[in-house]
Amino acid sequence: MSDKHFYSLREKALKLPKLPGVYLMKDDSDSVIYVGKAARLKDRVSSYFNRGADALTNHDIKTDLMVSKINSFDAIIVESEFEALILENSLIKEYMPKYNVKLRDDKGYPVIRVDIKNEYPSFKIISHAGDDDALYLGPYGGRQDTRKAIGAVSKALKLPTCGKNIKQILGRERPCLNHDMGNCRAYCQKAELADDYRNAVAAAIDVFQGKTGSLLKKMTKEMSDASESLNFEIAAVLRDRIQAIKVLEQKQLFTEDPIEEHAALYKEKVLKTHQWLEKALQLESTPERLEAYDISNTGSSGIVGSMIVFIKGKPLKKDYRRFKIRSKKGQDDYASMAEVVSRRIKRYLAGDEKFKPLPDIMLIDGGANHASVVRRALLELDVSLPVFGMVKDDKHKTRALVSPDGEEIGLSANPAVFSLIGTIQEEAHRFAIEYHKKLRTKTMLNKDDKK
Repeated sequence: MSDKHFYSLREKALKLPKLPGVYLMKDDSDSVIYVGKAARLKDRVSSYFNRGADALTNHDIKTDLMVSKINSFDAIIVESEFEALILENSLIKEYMPKYNVKLRDDKGYPVIRVDIKNEYPSFKIISHAGDDDALYLGPYGGRQDTRKAIGAVSKALKLPTCGKNIKQILGRERPCLNHDMGNCRAYCQKAELADDYRNAVAAAIDVFQGKTGSLLKKMTKEMSDASESLNFEIAAVLRDRIQAIKVLEQKQLFTEDPIEEHAALYKEKVLKTHQWLEKALQLESTPERLEAYDISNTGSSGIVGSMIVFIKGKPLKKDYRRFKIRSKKGQDDYASMAEVVSRRIKRYLAGDEKFKPLPDIMLIDGGANHASVVRRALLELDVSLPVFGMVKDDKHKTRALVSPDGEEIGLSANPAVFSLIGTIQEEAHRFAIEYHKKLRTKTMLNKDDKK
């Protein structure tokens, strides 16, 4: 490509608007060699035609090769980046441009697989469509954008994004934070929501296929019919979905603003949750670091303890610790818990960086007696920390926190707190069980080796 032609393409690119759209790069035979989308067409397309000190990006060898083959380009302006994603998908499918593959390290175009035969279909990003009964959507231009699109559509239609097998956990786990934040209908709670789940998935598929116009007409009629039949709950669900899809059509999926907005909402939710704990537990300040402890055993041997850490509502797995109980007192959960906490504090007092800092709250699996034992162990080391037991109900779900003096603080009135503490208790139990199983397996293997 001559310098004159290169700079003429650059001038054309600089005249593009800073609007979302799709661009098609063509070679000298007028064949489409690359399809891409952009939040701002001008910025993205002009970046291909910058050199030297003016370059906005440092292209790799494959991109430079593609640019050298460009003879012309077309650009299509759209209303939103979501529309750009759908159009990009359609154009890639139509032209199958060779550089879309080459610039993605020959991994092919990502597609969305929907296991429609499943009672609870889910969306999964894979590299190539398979030869099975699943539905395949795409191909799309990139995995990151496709992942964000799935997240946006799922959030709009209140579909789960946790990745759990709904059928396996149906009715066994409490609603998660996604439900508390209004982003999921908690289909894992009631089997009678299965049909509604499939309807939401069908709506999501229509959105991915660009059929929002016909989908909105269909849902509007269904909402009207539900209202006339006095089925106001279904009508309300449909109303919310219609509104969410309308918003989604204008949603900017891939710019930083929505991500920052989501992060801000999450941080606000977590802050309110921790402020509730501060007030309800009568703490001196808003807690950030929560540590939880659990004991696992099968009799008097192989007793282990776990310590897990949550920071601002999220697990900090690099700070998880596990303990093999050294006490010779046999199966004594109180003594085991006291040993775990004492060893943790002693490591901190000795300056061990792996046990810094101290928590704002210690949460103990068990009731007031467990919390009291831990408080006594702390006082023996001249350390004062808020300690509360995590109390379960008859169905083994966390229902309250309890002080060492037996004062219970119910959690059911605040779903976000209820979900957070329940999640923490389950994670502490999981981590303890995992370590216990590992040690038991190792012991059994050693016994077999000695036979």
